[in-house]
Amino acid sequence: MIVCYPSVDERARLKDFLRLIKPISVGVQVIGFVFWGAAWWLADPGYQYVTWHLALLACCVALSIAGSCATRFLSFFSIISVWLLCLGFSMLMAQSPDREVWAVSMSVIVSVVGAPLFSRLSLSALASSGAWLIMGRGEWVGTPHGLDSGWTLLMPCGTITMGLLMNVIFATLHRESLRLRQELEQLAYKDVLTGMCNRRKLLADVQQLHEQGRLGDGCFLMIDVDDFKKINDDFGHAAGDLALQRVAAVLREAALGHALGRLGGEEFGIMLTGGGTAHAQSMAARILEQVRGIRIEGRLVTVSVGISDLGRHRIPSELMREADMALYEAKRMGKDRFALHVVG
Repeated sequence: MIVCYPSVDERARLKDFLRLIKPISVGVQVIGFVFWGAAWWLADPGYQYVTWHLALLACCVALSIAGSCATRFLSFFSIISVWLLCLGFSMLMAQSPDREVWAVSMSVIVSVVGAPLFSRLSLSALASSGAWLIMGRGEWVGTPHGLDSGWTLLMPCGTITMGLLMNVIFATLHRESLRLRQELEQLAYKDVLTGMCNRRKLLADVQQLHEQGRLGDGCFLMIDVDDFKKINDDFGHAAGDLALQRVAAVLREAALGHALGRLGGEEFGIMLTGGGTAHAQSMAARILEQVRGIRIEGRLVTVSVGISDLGRHRIPSELMREADMALYEAKRMGKDRFALHVVG
């Protein structure tokens, strides 16, 4: 049974699959190229080959492998490499009285080994079917004496089917792996209660914005729910959780497009990437007003906001420390207000 995971975006899966499989795919192509060269070197001395034909083919295989390395069209060049190598082995086998035996063996190897290396079922089927046809010189590979035609048909069909099954299994396992990885990322970077970024993710986002030089004349806002402990003590932790969720909803709407997260407990942070202190104070005032509309068990919920700006190109850690100092000042002045850190 094929298991589908709709939560995993297929484009993201294919991108992740190609990123992971590229070094393996290129490695398999190189190994195939080496084995073809070894087969040419170990061929019976009595076999007569047109050397320049094989040399030209070797150059084409090398170019195809280089294409797999250097471009994003990995699947295209992988299929070309498979078919060129099959053509090379077919040219070597053409001189052997046991050509059919070797052709069947090589076709089985290509169908089974190559199956997990393609991102889609159709690509795996295309590469495998083409390998069998090239080895058979346009026909299904037969037997040395032309007997057992039913079995000769069963061999390629069975091998290709087995390869496709392996492709499906590997794709299904990759979807499951990607889904679990996404869940772990959610746990690592998302605050479960509010659904917004946690402290680790917010700090990482702020640091990234700083390193990319995208903060401009931005400001950092540190928001703290006033008298949160009293809400927990008077109405229970469920009421406290509800208060945090409603405050988070206000912040999420107010800070749309900006880095936002829960710093811990009843404390939140917003990193504005422009607008200066005027924009920061305007947003803080809007947050204060909207939060005042929240009631928990009939009690008014308020927040205090501390603001620090990027004057003198301070680093993120200093920016947050100064916002915390401004928040403390807002609390000292009576709460339910914002305070701007003034550089002395």
